[in-house]
Amino acid sequence: MSTSAALTVDDVRQHVAEVLGEPATDIGDHDDLLERGLDSIRLMSLVQRWRELGFETSFIDLAETPTVTAWSRLFAGVAR
Repeated sequence: MSTSAALTVDDVRQHVAEVLGEPATDIGDHDDLLERGLDSIRLMSLVQRWRELGFETSFIDLAETPTVTAWSRLFAGVAR
């Protein structure tokens, strides 16, 4: 994973893949992650993980636009 002050698209994709139990290569940048099976419990686990890494986010932030691209934009340079 990237050690910069941002989560990259690849970082976000890897984290999502881990909670979905899928290969990261199967998840597209613009796939609707809710349609891919990301339920509320898994979404909250991502919120918690990213908060632990120093990125402030919420369930609503992520549920609004559930794509790898949108989420990586949320985290671009916003570490605490």
